[in-house]
Amino acid sequence: MKAIEQLERIQRIIKLIKHEKTGTPEEFANCLHIGKRRLYEHLDDFREMGVQIDYSKLRNTYYFSNGHEPELSYSLKIISKEKTKEIFGGYSRFNLQSAFFMHSA
Repeated sequence: MKAIEQLERIQRIIKLIKHEKTGTPEEFANCLHIGKRRLYEHLDDFREMGVQIDYSKLRNTYYFSNGHEPELSYSLKIISKEKTKEIFGGYSRFNLQSAFFMHSA
């Protein structure tokens, strides 16, 4: 399930940054099994929500620099085909749809 895998990746990013154990951008991306470009996209997503992430060459890690650490939680809910059409504006390709949304509190 791709959505769950993406959420788990985001949780891992948060954990590694929180504990300042990311390594270089290349090492961090490799650890997550993604490319550097995708890593930077994830970091930009956090920054758009007001989470400041910086990189320390001295410590060789990314870190949260403004005291805001994101927290991720999610739940899974099975919804009807009609509800998916409501959520996705009338478009429903499969009987089971998945979506997730990131927002800041």
